[in-house]
Amino acid sequence: MSAPAPDPVRAAAEIAAEVLAPGAARRDETGEYPLDALEALGEAGLLGLLVPREYGGLEVSMETFVEVVEVLGRACASTAMVVVMHHCQYAMVVDHGSETQKREFLPPIARGEQIVASATTEPETGGNAAFCVSAKELDGETIRLSAVKPVVTSAQHADWVYCTTRASADSPGDELSLVIMPGPKRSGEVEGFGSWNCVGMRATASTGLRFEGCAVPSWHQIGPEDSALVRASSMTMVSRAGFAAVWQGIAAGAFDATVGHVQGKAHEFIRRDPDSGEIVSERRTVAESETTQRQLAEMRVQLLASGELLRAAARLLDARREEIVAGGPLEQVQDLLWSARIACGQSAVDVTRQGLRLCGVTGLRAGGLPLERHMRDALTSQVMAPSEDATKQMLGRQLAATPAPSPSAR
Repeated sequence: MSAPAPDPVRAAAEIAAEVLAPGAARRDETGEYPLDALEALGEAGLLGLLVPREYGGLEVSMETFVEVVEVLGRACASTAMVVVMHHCQYAMVVDHGSETQKREFLPPIARGEQIVASATTEPETGGNAAFCVSAKELDGETIRLSAVKPVVTSAQHADWVYCTTRASADSPGDELSLVIMPGPKRSGEVEGFGSWNCVGMRATASTGLRFEGCAVPSWHQIGPEDSALVRASSMTMVSRAGFAAVWQGIAAGAFDATVGHVQGKAHEFIRRDPDSGEIVSERRTVAESETTQRQLAEMRVQLLASGELLRAAARLLDARREEIVAGGPLEQVQDLLWSARIACGQSAVDVTRQGLRLCGVTGLRAGGLPLERHMRDALTSQVMAPSEDATKQMLGRQLAATPAPSPSAR
């Protein structure tokens, strides 16, 4: 691996311009997994953003992390989402792993040599990642797992897969252990299945994995039998911030594409001059229209608002990270983080939709402006777990349980 860049955001911007953006349309069309982009990011140390320096990583703040992801999301949302899913899994080793786990798993990640994946949902639970039907078996110092995980980002490409499963056959569905299992290229007891041909995020290779009595040493389990704190304080925090940053990047990319188009696109108006009677030609850019200018202002305001909310959530998470990992209260961070997730998802959809209105049929054509790809990628904000509706319900439930401020405090 090359020496990590001193400025991760600048390094990400350079790789986004040189590697991600030029191949984004091809990846979207073919579903090609972004190996070239991940190789470049790995060489720059950007696949180990959250790895502590003592294990070879960059150990950046959450605010820097979301800035890097947003830059990547502007260029290729699929690549950005793969990066987020990778980071939100190994973050659990950083925060809750044993020293053996940290020394075994973190240095290869920091060097850009390994990609990890998340396997949390199962067919029987309807995509609810908080419940599983499968259960691990403990045989002495060995854990065995038989499970079907239908949607796993980077499924066929991951070196290690972080799986949730019931702590035992006697455990309830929401008492889940977290175990690091091998990917299909490391074990014949792991088989990939299915295809990934979705509306958006088409290059994430989010196919299924089937574990058939797959065995790993017992020290591959992260944290206690019930991993609720491990997941809530690490995976959930990083994934929600990361998802929001991807959607914020989509919105920013759509805005940039729209501004570039309306500034360069001109219409020719041929009229008869009422005074001279001569035929005159007038050329005006779309950007000169007052309607266009108002819509650009609306897009910009929404984009800035969601971006500032995301950064505020990231800064608060940075300030409270140690307390949260230790089991401290989550409510204040969740308030901002869930709000940012909703706002950035809405920005991705709304800003791109307005861009399509301004660019017309040109924006809908595949292979031209990236707006139609941005729109399809933005729609993932509506359904990625937890969905926008589910997030609103969680936030609303938390707000409704909060005592109203006294009149004197208003």
